[in-house]
Amino acid sequence: MIKKVGIIGGSGFAGEELIKFLSIHQNADLIAVSSRDLLGTKVSEIVEGSNLSFVDPNDAIFYDCDVVFFSTPHGVAMKRAKSFIEKDIKIIDLSADFRIKDTAIWKKWYGSDHEYPKGLQDSVYGLTELNIDSIKSGKLIAVPGCYPTASILGLLPLIVNKLKIESVTIDAKSGISGAGRSAVENTLKREIKENFRAYATDGHRHLPEIKQVLESLFSESLEVNFLPHLIPAMRGIYATIYVNFEKYAGESLIELFQHFYKDSPNVEIMREGLVPEISKVTETNKCQIGIYKSAIKNQIIVISTIDNLVKGASGQAIECYNLMNGYNQMQGISHG
Repeated sequence: MIKKVGIIGGSGFAGEELIKFLSIHQNADLIAVSSRDLLGTKVSEIVEGSNLSFVDPNDAIFYDCDVVFFSTPHGVAMKRAKSFIEKDIKIIDLSADFRIKDTAIWKKWYGSDHEYPKGLQDSVYGLTELNIDSIKSGKLIAVPGCYPTASILGLLPLIVNKLKIESVTIDAKSGISGAGRSAVENTLKREIKENFRAYATDGHRHLPEIKQVLESLFSESLEVNFLPHLIPAMRGIYATIYVNFEKYAGESLIELFQHFYKDSPNVEIMREGLVPEISKVTETNKCQIGIYKSAIKNQIIVISTIDNLVKGASGQAIECYNLMNGYNQMQGISHG
């Protein structure tokens, strides 16, 4: 059965990817896309082939939808989601509004009170490799952040199997599209050319998201450090993860990862001697993961890479859409 869908916040990079996916999806009828900045402009100016024009985010047409995607800055979806949920319209939110369950932690990192705490508690974290069954029955899906997606996928087999971990350091790099279209076009594209830099050195908002998921599975606190960097590329996340164990005998963990992800249509575990590459996952919903020995005793290195706009945002959102509506998980998502 074809569902009527709408996108609130369709003019950013992730919104553009959503438009592409939903425009060709056999079981989606994209009836509305909003943008305040591009109000009245043809959507085809961003994505070829669409016959829609951008509408106001508050347009009543969104209440004709079966599913509404939010691809907006944080703080928007939590103001609007309740009105849709009350009309039995499902929500898939690509922002951070429904990812962090603790409202005090939300306020600490995002600087405001959460305006829809019940939705926060009812929401399902949309990491399909972890919560596939909950997503199927969910009505409000919080699509994970791009950094958390790559980082958590790189750590899940170790965490779920309760290996004795002392600490985790995530050294992650992102293409500049993660900063948003306006930042890229106004300054960032020039600033990062032939450049490379760390940011958020005093703490990044994705750290509590990563810790929340890992600690809920690990059943105890974890020492996790996360430091992001910008690289001179448009797309991609490349997370190099240093895992320190209380004791590690040096055995290969590749088989552990292969077994954990044996049913995943997205995750590729690298064979010995091969390393993940951003270019191999760009414009796909893939995640490549490699596991390596370290020169430091009781430490291993995990490398995880994804496309931040696909598996780290819109592709994962389409996975959730498919699962919520009983379609094949990967319908409409290209692996290139």
